[in-house]
Amino acid sequence: MACGPAGGDDRAGGAGGSAASGGSGSSVSGSTGTYAGTTTSSTTSSTTGGGDAASSTTGGGDATSSGTGGDAASSTTGGGDTTSSTTGGGDPDPGAGESPACAGLNNGSGTTIPCATTADGKAVCFGSTTPTTLKYDDGTDVTGVAQVSAKGFTEEACVLLETGAVHCGRHAQISRTPVVASGATMVSGGLNHACAIVGSAIKCWGESVPADVTFSGEAPVQVACYYHGCCAVTDAGKLTCWGENNGGMHGTGDTTAHTTPTAPRTVPGRAIYAGPGQDHMCAVFEGGKVQCWGQDWNKQLGGLGASSDPGVTLVESGAVAVVGGQFHVCVLLSSGQVQCSSGGQSEGAGLDMGRLTPVAGISNAVALSAGKHYSCARLADASVRCWGAISHGATPAAISGLTTRDCH
Repeated sequence: MACGPAGGDDRAGGAGGSAASGGSGSSVSGSTGTYAGTTTSSTTSSTTGGGDAASSTTGGGDATSSGTGGDAASSTTGGGDTTSSTTGGGDPDPGAGESPACAGLNNGSGTTIPCATTADGKAVCFGSTTPTTLKYDDGTDVTGVAQVSAKGFTEEACVLLETGAVHCGRHAQISRTPVVASGATMVSGGLNHACAIVGSAIKCWGESVPADVTFSGEAPVQVACYYHGCCAVTDAGKLTCWGENNGGMHGTGDTTAHTTPTAPRTVPGRAIYAGPGQDHMCAVFEGGKVQCWGQDWNKQLGGLGASSDPGVTLVESGAVAVVGGQFHVCVLLSSGQVQCSSGGQSEGAGLDMGRLTPVAGISNAVALSAGKHYSCARLADASVRCWGAISHGATPAAISGLTTRDCH
């Protein structure tokens, strides 16, 4: 999950923060930023979950894509059937190099279950209201975690440690051998791939993605992967995506896949945060405007209609975060209120109203995460509430015993 934008950048080279922050543009001891009306120092944390299995205790396949799995609602270890894209509340117009997220919940793809970084630096994933702690393959708990991002239908997960190393594994067992040895500041997982911000580049591994993504004269401050691609925001406020372009979600006026980062042809200003879903993508821009591209066939874009170029405006102002699942979109407002939209098939994650509708009982959210059929909010007291596949409806349920890492 992500908290508000970080106030500054402590890492030499510009964008991105220390690994301890788990994310872009800030460090553990970095300058302060605001979220949900409160001043705090910022870190980034974004996580995504494992597969999509209702009854499996370790995860399963995704029923929509593979036809073999169920919904993650009852999985207790990281089964889950959703993407996990996270972003956070706070200043809707941070300066260049500031982080839009902090340690807490996921950032990802529409392919996974929710995961979170705990207050004591461990990693948990949950497909129900009961979280399960991730462990190394030798049986010991993974500690010193800055961020966790599960990915895909194969129950894989990656953890970013405070040392800047990224370790990945399967079935809640993380390998001691790092995928990235050092220098990472954010990680995000898609269906069969994952990417990490390392210095001024994005390093990727897995299927259908380039090994390295670079930005001329700019540095990435956020990476958010989805089913078969990723989106990034740079310290100059540029939004780009690469990979599948289903429904025209890249905003380029076509549905052709892109092998290199490609920007939407029409944007309302400098980008703050990207929140891709399955066949749609939304982003927060300066001033708190939310612009979206892609499919609206299930009214995930508030029933405003599909659009490739230009995009549709979901929120005119006041938004600080936006996240997308398979069939829904949720927006975090600067007031701490969360609003979601969907036309159905999201088990209440998008409230099934076909228009942005407030989530009952959520008024002090500081971060958001959305998956395939769930949404979660991190509240000001560091607790987490989820609705959709996890609560079996539109009413949020608390994740038992979970206190997430504070923004710092």
